[in-house]
Amino acid sequence: MTALLRRPSISPTIPSISIILPTYNERENIGPLIQQIYQVMGEEAEVVVVDDDSPDGTWAVVEEMAAAHPNLTLIRRKEERGLVSALRKGIVSSKADVVAWLDCDLSMPPPKIKELYEGILQGYDMVIGSRFVDGGGVEIVTGSQDTPLAFFMSSLLNSFIRRVLGPQVKDYTSGFVAVRRRVLENTKLAGDYGEYFIELACRAYRHGYRILEIPYISPARRKGTSKTGTHIFHYLKRGSKYIWRILKLKLSPKSSGRTEES
Repeated sequence: MTALLRRPSISPTIPSISIILPTYNERENIGPLIQQIYQVMGEEAEVVVVDDDSPDGTWAVVEEMAAAHPNLTLIRRKEERGLVSALRKGIVSSKADVVAWLDCDLSMPPPKIKELYEGILQGYDMVIGSRFVDGGGVEIVTGSQDTPLAFFMSSLLNSFIRRVLGPQVKDYTSGFVAVRRRVLENTKLAGDYGEYFIELACRAYRHGYRILEIPYISPARRKGTSKTGTHIFHYLKRGSKYIWRILKLKLSPKSSGRTEES
């Protein structure tokens, strides 16, 4: 069962951008995140929160905020679970030609959404927030769940992906992106966690879409619980799915494409 709360649109026009926020137990972060998004992008932006019936009541925070933000939509899923299926649900339910999404733990700075969108306006089909181009990186805070190990493992994985699939994308595991809807129509999201982005970026490039990466510094999580994991065995378990996806892409048909860095 899925509950959908959609407030009347602020205007009958199609929004310029739809921002998808997949959530599970992000009650402490979701309010500040939505507020920052509207401060940066304006009330005309469409925000679609897809919540997997969070026990901590994340959905209730969004439901209350919807009264003040006409273009804020809550989709509360009571039977379905998972990051990728939540993104697919949000994309299908959204209206704009440009779709963006990001993690909801404030590890991806909302002000950067405007830069992603501006890249689309410049003619790119897909603009990726990247930790691995010049100017990008990760903030490490003592006591945070975001440890140096997490960044090291991510760096190692991306280095491996670039060697296997090609160096055209620097941050294959970003998950912070703005993309034209036609790209998503031709390049479906596959997988159940972060490996979906490897395939999305790889296939978008192979289809010839113009890709731009812009740098961002990922702040450390300060509230809530990490969904990725905090121990090396968590990374190794997820890594097996990533490796399988990478090898599958390596053996699949290829076509040319273009990428650039800002």
